[in-house]
Amino acid sequence: MNYPLRSIAFVADLIHPPMQHNPDDLQRMHSVVFNDTECKYQNFQVVPHGAQMANPQKRPNVISCCTVLQDRIQVREELTGIGMEEFRSRLLRIGQIAVTNLRIPVFVVRQFIVRSLVNPRHVQDSRQFLGSSILKKDDQYFDIFEKDPDLLGLRFSFGSPGQTDGLFNVRIESYAQDARSLFLENVGTFRQPKAVNDLDGISDDFDAVYTYMEKRIIPFIARFDVTS
Repeated sequence: MNYPLRSIAFVADLIHPPMQHNPDDLQRMHSVVFNDTECKYQNFQVVPHGAQMANPQKRPNVISCCTVLQDRIQVREELTGIGMEEFRSRLLRIGQIAVTNLRIPVFVVRQFIVRSLVNPRHVQDSRQFLGSSILKKDDQYFDIFEKDPDLLGLRFSFGSPGQTDGLFNVRIESYAQDARSLFLENVGTFRQPKAVNDLDGISDDFDAVYTYMEKRIIPFIARFDVTS
């Protein structure tokens, strides 16, 4: 069974050995980013141990930013509507600009987060789907608490099934903003150091996290999304 996959957030951390960034280098990086069509950010501000570049948002909880800290470059797009391919292009371009302007020697760890929503087809409430279909609980399962939980979920941790060194931490939960939706999160961590010019390798790591959502997590949910 296929579901329309609604990705609501992408987060990437490119982690490098700790270093003190020169303020002039940070300003120069923002100047390049501001004029780049693939990763343009309008605002620039100094934060503890680094700087943040961001796009102002009119809606609450929407985030579009790149944060440069002593030990990482973090790129976040949450509820902005950005697609996977556009995020990947932005991430790789920012990584390229950061390496050039900040003289980062190596990325020792890469961590990527993909968050998405899906709607089970045969149950209208995701808590009922998780409780009855996956956990197989009966109506008395939570009697000891005297009420059903407001949020219900599962967590798993898996090693990569392929040739990469990834570790995937998976969350499947009900979604407070919409009772019909399941909230899905896959956090992929890759600890094999990557050369800063190995953009294909970084892209492959991000793709592995997204593909795991499509090819592993979604089919797992579909196994339980059946009529009684």
